[in-house]
Amino acid sequence: MLKFAKQSLSLAFVCIGLQATASEQDIRNQIALGALAYVDNCRQCHQVDGYGEEKLYPSLHDPQLMADKALLIRTILHGRIVSSGNTDGSTKRLMPSLAFLTDEEIVAIIAFISNSWGDGVLVVSEQEVRDAR
Repeated sequence: MLKFAKQSLSLAFVCIGLQATASEQDIRNQIALGALAYVDNCRQCHQVDGYGEEKLYPSLHDPQLMADKALLIRTILHGRIVSSGNTDGSTKRLMPSLAFLTDEEIVAIIAFISNSWGDGVLVVSEQEVRDAR
């Protein structure tokens, strides 16, 4: 399930490319915490494999989603609401807000899901999460 087998060198390049100050061990710790937080808060809808329940919950296997820090942070904090398609302008909640999670847990979930289903670990700071709250 976890892609800890990724080469250390590529992880270091991801961190450098994102101008991250986190060490490789910090990132590994974030991924591990993110795996636990994912199981507790996300797995029920998105499933263990990240594909989600058919037509009910979106797949996390979307490279554009996994590369968009701001969208991931906003979605976890505020949920996702979409138009229901009705002419009355009603909306449908696609995902509930998980704002009850700590900044650290949100950072960790993003590290875990981007490592698992993205092109590499997306490094997000707790300050970026605080700013989005």
